[in-house]
Amino acid sequence: MLDAKDLVIPDPNCLSATAMEQKAETVGVGKATNEPGRVFMLAIMAGMQIGMGALLMTIVKSDAALSFGLSQLLGGIAFSLGLICVVVAGAELFTGNSLMVMGALSKRLTWGALAKNWVIVWLGNLAGSLVLVAIIFACGTWAMNSGAVGDTMVSVAASKAGLPWLTVFFRAIMCNILVCLGVWMGFAGKSVIDKIFTCIFPVMAFVACGFEHCVANMFFLPIGTLAYANGYGSSVAAAADVLNLSGIVYNISAATLGNIMGGAVFVGLVYWFAYRKKAEK
Repeated sequence: MLDAKDLVIPDPNCLSATAMEQKAETVGVGKATNEPGRVFMLAIMAGMQIGMGALLMTIVKSDAALSFGLSQLLGGIAFSLGLICVVVAGAELFTGNSLMVMGALSKRLTWGALAKNWVIVWLGNLAGSLVLVAIIFACGTWAMNSGAVGDTMVSVAASKAGLPWLTVFFRAIMCNILVCLGVWMGFAGKSVIDKIFTCIFPVMAFVACGFEHCVANMFFLPIGTLAYANGYGSSVAAAADVLNLSGIVYNISAATLGNIMGGAVFVGLVYWFAYRKKAEK
């Protein structure tokens, strides 16, 4: 049972860490018991939203006048649009749902229900990402900035698909530690501004550091492959070898497993252990 001191809110506008853990469990139970059709539709929305953040990042990074550091920093801020939309508008994101492990550890939801949610959400995120890829293909967005956007799409995709599997895996661990910290801290807030603010810096950090997000890569890799097939990025030497279906599967498999490890273990398990509800004596 929680002690009275555990429930103290240190600030009227912020939940305590113990209250955050209980909120995370409750949210996880709600996700696990939601109708599969609704979950899938919300996952499609999340895939599109993360893809829109990835597209905005690509446009920012296509400006050759920016230094490396500034390009990474501004690209990360631009990418945060995706997680902000997911958290504020309410959608189902595979990486963020790693925190559902808290509810499973407290036996408020079964491991089977957790796995079912993850599978539905992963597939929905993929579907949403591919829908956005099709729309952006029709928009011809890669022609912006005299084709520099298309070249950047190819460069980003090839740099990801060409990484060794274990490198992607460990970068994905780091990525979802940061993403789930953003979602976790968002539980402390009570306003839209609170949620937006907690999303920006962790996302900015993982993008700037070049970490791997499986849902973002569901957009980056297909759009880069299509851009290359349409004549962009011809100067990217590795593109012809890695921008194909096997290269996409190779990257996303490692990113998915690494994201689970980073979010479920290094954030979900750790904060559950530290702030879980105490057993009654």
